Amino acid sequence: MQSGMSLIEVLVALFILAMASAAIMMTLPRQPSGLDREIARLEGTIDRLAGQAIASGEVHALRLTRTGYVAEAWRNEGWSPLNRSAHTLPQSVQVSVAEKPRGSEPAKTWPDIVMDTTGIVTARNLVIRDGAGEYRLAVASDGAVSVER
Repeated sequence: MQSGMSLIEVLVALFILAMASAAIMMTLPRQPSGLDREIARLEGTIDRLAGQAIASGEVHALRLTRTGYVAEAWRNEGWSPLNRSAHTLPQSVQVSVAEKPRGSEPAKTWPDIVMDTTGIVTARNLVIRDGAGEYRLAVASDGAVSVER
């Protein structure tokens, strides 16, 4: 009688190990990309500004720029940046309004998303993209943000 394993038994054992490692890899959480982090940060900023507008009794807003976005407050009949509120996006990431509102002012004096003191937020569709992908963010009038690929 021979001791040891046949080639078939070795192949079956390798197949079982491969299937087990594939199952483990599928259950591990994936690392968020830079775009995922920026989406989460933008969602958090919108939520935070909406809450601050209600708590402070002051209208807040989010203005998109070529390089990022800045939080502002309506003070003394004009928009003023909030302290340390500007965020610069990584060079490969861009955020923009999906469609421009009708009759928008060419000088762009009004911010893109406004949060008033009653909790109403400007409903707006945003697009955030980098070289690898593009997401649409739908900002609802209650401040909820939903993300679509």
